Amino acid sequence: MSDISANLSLPFILPSQAQKHVTFNEGMRRLDTLVQLMVLAVDQTAPPATPNNGDRYIVPAGATGDWAGHEGDIAVFEETSWQFLTPGKGWIGWVEAANELHVFDGTNWLPISDTFDLQNLDMVGISTTADAVNRLAVASEASLFTHAGAGHQMKLNKSTAADTASLLFQTGWSGRAEMGTTGTDDFEIKVSGDGAVFHSAMVATAATGRVQFPSGIDGLSPAEFGTGSLLTTDYSASKGVDLVANSTGLLGNRYNYPAEFTYDPVVTPNLPASFYFPGYFTNTAKMQEFLPVDPNKVYRLQSYIRQESQPGDWSAFTYGERHTQYMGLYAYDADWQIISAQHHMRYKHSSIDSLTTLAAPLAPGDTSISLTDSSGWNETDTTANNRGVIIFGYKNSAGYTYDYYSRLVEPDLFDLGQVNKTTHIVTLNKPLPANMGNPDDPGGIWPAGTRIANSSSGNSFKYAFYAGLHVPEVDRWYLTTGHIGGIDTSGTNYTSNFAPGTTYVIPFWLPNFSNRAGGYAGHPDTGTGHKVWFTGASVTPEPLAVMSEVLTGADTGRKDIKVPTGDFAAGTISLAATSISIDPV
Repeated sequence: MSDISANLSLPFILPSQAQKHVTFNEGMRRLDTLVQLMVLAVDQTAPPATPNNGDRYIVPAGATGDWAGHEGDIAVFEETSWQFLTPGKGWIGWVEAANELHVFDGTNWLPISDTFDLQNLDMVGISTTADAVNRLAVASEASLFTHAGAGHQMKLNKSTAADTASLLFQTGWSGRAEMGTTGTDDFEIKVSGDGAVFHSAMVATAATGRVQFPSGIDGLSPAEFGTGSLLTTDYSASKGVDLVANSTGLLGNRYNYPAEFTYDPVVTPNLPASFYFPGYFTNTAKMQEFLPVDPNKVYRLQSYIRQESQPGDWSAFTYGERHTQYMGLYAYDADWQIISAQHHMRYKHSSIDSLTTLAAPLAPGDTSISLTDSSGWNETDTTANNRGVIIFGYKNSAGYTYDYYSRLVEPDLFDLGQVNKTTHIVTLNKPLPANMGNPDDPGGIWPAGTRIANSSSGNSFKYAFYAGLHVPEVDRWYLTTGHIGGIDTSGTNYTSNFAPGTTYVIPFWLPNFSNRAGGYAGHPDTGTGHKVWFTGASVTPEPLAVMSEVLTGADTGRKDIKVPTGDFAAGTISLAATSISIDPV
């Protein structure tokens, strides 16, 4: 049996040993030195000049004096001399001077932090729990990443462009904002109000560095300027003195022209480009932008047109391979609602206007209407739109009440024979609908004196550019000219006047209107590739035009227009009634 312990070499008291206290005290001294080991230093090579009893040190390499030859041992000062204890592998001690734990690896004393292998850890959780997806998880008020003497860069790396590398900002674990490269290599910032639907706020294209704002942008101009897209110098140049943007193709693309048209910089009447429509007529094709107009003024409407020739013998047809073309204007009110003919047309019996006033209040649910004068109301036409009612009390979103424009219109409200021209009472074939009520009255009641008329309807398109046009020759450019101006208060939907309520207009075409499969209205089927070109669509004020209101007859309220007309040979300019002209270029 050994006379010392296996681990700390504590001496055992042997049987019949004399002076047992010496052995016991020696063991106690070793325990006092090694238990809860704390040394003053680990890198001091010379013993202190005046050590205190119990002071302990780890003897470093190159030690001198009493410590020489004891590198790696624990030196403890006991009363008058230094004692040395040889450590075992795995012993740990606190180093006061270094303020950290050291561990003996069997050869050297090392800071315990040097012994930890922190590479390739599966996950790390700091004040929270990491998981298989969030392998590094931190719960704290802040996280600090600082430099090591110069700059500092944080890297988010993804495998392919289709993957995601981003920073996601959450509220209650629900995403609210994200920035990074999500699904592409373009840098994107997007936001969400619910964590489900995200809106792209900004995209910086990786290939070019150009920035887009897909959801729009505010604050770049005063609020008083309103909303909408900002203008570029190219855009402004494309309008010139006209209301129509890119009318001549100056932007180098199809912007503002209908999607059915194709940009063509080759076939053009000395302009930057034209736009062609090929083949069969399908539907109206309208421009994209709203044009603000003053309906009290006159505007000159111009456009270039060219019809392509087609091989074959077309002599059996009046116009050969030349098809019928239409071009006009859609009208919109201040709330960007399209104005149809029914919103302002009025029925006229024997040329007498049906516009009158209520002789008694009218409310939703009523089955009769009491009029001041019913002489102009329908008693012969079975058309549903001509057996309806229009009430002129409509207000736009700003509160303005129109005199001759209304969206309070309902067809098929009375039958023939239900207008009593003696009592001026119209018996309705159904109760007055709720949508015809007065929005300013809790009960929807219209007071006596409210303007009312027998409704009518017609063509909602204003073919003020041209209607039913056939170019005189194929493969040649022509310039068409027309005019529109003044507000038509006649209720007849006069083509050369703006509809009441008009604030904006949009040009449109019915291109190749007569080109249909199998032919149409005396025109041949010239195929799906037969082209017609358009360009230079123009809406400009005609400052020298004059107007005169018709004061008598069925057209009372219509505005007749005269515009300056030049005679080159005579060297004169005179005012002539407006008409649609077509001139070769």
